[in-house]
Amino acid sequence: MNHAPDFAPYPSAQAPAYARWLAVGAGLLVMSSSASVLLRPYVEPLPMLVSVAGAMLMLILALLIRLLFFRFNQHNAECYAMAVAQEHEFWWEHHRQSAGLVEAVLLGAACTTAQHGLRLFSSEHQPPVPEKTLEGQTVRLLQVHGSDFVERERNLAILLALQWQAQRAEQPLVQPIGCYWQGSQSSWEAFVEQMARCFPKMQLPEKPQPWLGLRSLNAVIDQLQVAPAGARILCAGCQSTVAQPESLSPAGEAAVLWLLGAEEGVRLSRGEWFEVDTEPLQVVADRALQQSELTTPPDVCPSFIQPHVADLSINGWNTSQHVQDANFGALESLQAMVVQTLAAWYVEQHQVPCAWLANDPYYTLALGVVKPNDSIS
Repeated sequence: MNHAPDFAPYPSAQAPAYARWLAVGAGLLVMSSSASVLLRPYVEPLPMLVSVAGAMLMLILALLIRLLFFRFNQHNAECYAMAVAQEHEFWWEHHRQSAGLVEAVLLGAACTTAQHGLRLFSSEHQPPVPEKTLEGQTVRLLQVHGSDFVERERNLAILLALQWQAQRAEQPLVQPIGCYWQGSQSSWEAFVEQMARCFPKMQLPEKPQPWLGLRSLNAVIDQLQVAPAGARILCAGCQSTVAQPESLSPAGEAAVLWLLGAEEGVRLSRGEWFEVDTEPLQVVADRALQQSELTTPPDVCPSFIQPHVADLSINGWNTSQHVQDANFGALESLQAMVVQTLAAWYVEQHQVPCAWLANDPYYTLALGVVKPNDSIS
């Protein structure tokens, strides 16, 4: 579970029972007085008085020690509570860190530009008609050619680089300090080759970091917190799913590219993850709102069908209105990047938070909120 650290309560001491101590003192005084009267013929008055006074002083000293113990316990409990509150504050401060989506490219059968992506939120939008094949139904990009998924992913990677070049026009390009890739090494090599033609000054590594969903997004956000001002991290990937006759959704394909920075762009949060039999999905969704400092869920939430989750209903989350399976087809590992990109475009257009929900390579489900950049007026 991905929640704030939990600390056991500090063991508290009970306050002294003053009435009981008073009763003991009164009883001791009465017994001492009675004993002094009975022993008066045998004991001098002064030693008897000293004994009575000594007994009372011992009782007062014992009460003082008991009181000091209680006061020290209260002080330690207050310090402990302050330390716990500080740890929670540090945890939430870290958990609420985000990355800025400076540039984004999303390619799919129903979307090749941000303008196309915004149309997917319209009630008048009609998803592409799936193509029927011997293996099953598919939703493919018309611009991509190839008979098998390996070839198609390579061509998707090439098209991704070309589309980024077309979107960027003459903007200056910053050398990224890190690169993440979702897909095969073969498709990455095709992407690097095309990028060398499109952007000769950009140097990309032979082997990028693998994109591991929320784990990689968290790692990127951590990197950007300590990176120099203006630093960029490139995250991209492509997916061409093999058709399956029994699949609930047609086989799809998509390509995504992010250029992330620390300050600029709409804010991608760390997100939250859900695992069956760990904690209720509603608890995870509420924590995602708390992470984004929201009290109510956003009105819009692009998502994908999650057949492995029996009950996907989350109180207040609109997870059924903007389902993207018909637009992009079934995507094994690229779902989250697709819906996060759509959510970012929606936020950039409307300047309101937008939720998202998808699968994850390591967890049953991932969800989160994309927010406007409040630092830019």
